[in-house]
Amino acid sequence: MHPDTPAVSLPDSAVSYWVDSTDQPAHPHLAEDVAADVAVVGAGIAGFSTATFLAEDGHSVVLLDANGIATKTTGHTAAKVTVAHGLRYNYLIDTFGEEKAKLYADANRTALEEVSSRVADQSIDCAFRRAPAYSYVPPGDDTQQIEDEVTAARRLGLDAKHVEDVPAPVDVAAGIRYDEQAHFHPRAYLLSLLETFEAEGGRVYGNTRARDIEYGPPHRLETPEGQVKADDIVVATHYPFVKRMLYLPRTLPGQEHIITVNVEGEPPEGMYYNAGTDLHSFRPVPTQNGTMLLVEGKKHPTGIGEDTMELTRQVQSFATSHFPVEDITHRWSAQDFMTMDRVPYMGPISPFSESVYVVTGFGGWGMTHGTVAGLLLSDLIAGRDNEWAELYTPNRMPPLKSLKRLPNAGAKMMKQFIKGHRNPSEEDDLPPLDPGEGTVVARDNEPVGVYRDASGEWHAVSGSCTYSGCVLRWNGAGESWDCPCDGSRYNRDGTVIDGPAQEDLAEKPVPRSKNRTKTIR
Repeated sequence: MHPDTPAVSLPDSAVSYWVDSTDQPAHPHLAEDVAADVAVVGAGIAGFSTATFLAEDGHSVVLLDANGIATKTTGHTAAKVTVAHGLRYNYLIDTFGEEKAKLYADANRTALEEVSSRVADQSIDCAFRRAPAYSYVPPGDDTQQIEDEVTAARRLGLDAKHVEDVPAPVDVAAGIRYDEQAHFHPRAYLLSLLETFEAEGGRVYGNTRARDIEYGPPHRLETPEGQVKADDIVVATHYPFVKRMLYLPRTLPGQEHIITVNVEGEPPEGMYYNAGTDLHSFRPVPTQNGTMLLVEGKKHPTGIGEDTMELTRQVQSFATSHFPVEDITHRWSAQDFMTMDRVPYMGPISPFSESVYVVTGFGGWGMTHGTVAGLLLSDLIAGRDNEWAELYTPNRMPPLKSLKRLPNAGAKMMKQFIKGHRNPSEEDDLPPLDPGEGTVVARDNEPVGVYRDASGEWHAVSGSCTYSGCVLRWNGAGESWDCPCDGSRYNRDGTVIDGPAQEDLAEKPVPRSKNRTKTIR
């Protein structure tokens, strides 16, 4: 612990600062049939950017989301708007060749400038700040990878600088600095895009879950109470709700855990990413009451790993070991999907669905790539050429050099499936649970997820994923039921947070147990 840091505790509940610090606008759910040029499903940064850019182009656009605006993936990000994607560019040159690696760099640099220009031109109040971004390795890690990355980034036209120290209280053997990068409040930014979108005639329907697509033309997007007839459809739901089996073998879900803290004095100005063996990142968060620090780390495959609350405590330990932490304001979990070749999918959802598009697989770098998606898909739908299309197409053949990652990725996926199909042992009694804790037990040869809320009341849902059938795992850090097989996540009450699952978990009777009367602490 930092010598000036008093004892601090984690918040009782998992709530993202971005969601907690902004209001949720009310939008009607879709209760009738409507028509538009384009239907966009998913109100995160990819969906909102695409919908807004299309509306500004003069298209009639309907935007649907199963929940509220930017309350899920975008509302739980670390919100760094940067071309510094860890140690990415040497890999891209080696795997895709210099020409395509340069397209990746240009796309993300363009997205950074797109966000910056919109913030300036529209006077968006979203705590947007320019700052240097550092990727570094600590002593004992391989420093040659830093030198190789700097060389690669410069070959692609990026202004990368080699450094041997950083202005932050971490030990560094070598690092890279990218100047004039940025961070912001993602929900505040999207709520401003919402105003622009609606001013351009865009229509938003919340609490409306898309169920299926009846292919046309025109296509018909099916929802529980109505349908949207559209010439083009964009599926920006983080994981596609249609053609799911096309993407399940090609994407791996992973999570990280985030806290925001108040520190004595001012935190470092820049953004910092430990690209070594102990992955952590941190960056400042400007607020009306001063500047907080966001700390992220302990990445692991969804549904696999240690107790997620223990992982969050390890993030807490990193923060308190390096900074004089006064208190921890928020904690939450973030999830993203990584493609096999580490380049997102943006484009036609299949070779036979040219006017139905998908966006997924950002691999933790969604703020620039979500904006890239808006720029790319709005061009494709408008019939304009875009030089990034071939790089990002979901229907690309994987580069031969990327196939060397398949054994490791396949092993991870196999581990997830094996773990997911392992039934919990039959127990005579429920294990003792404190408020805020959950577990999966077996009752009558069926997994049951049992959760105890803050007031001490017990709740139970089916413990099997509604998509893969795998046994779920309780994620205390994110307060969710997570599937180790496909990355589906459900709220503690069983409602779907993240796909590929579409159906909620069924409510179950709470198993009888003498331990249900455990004293609340």
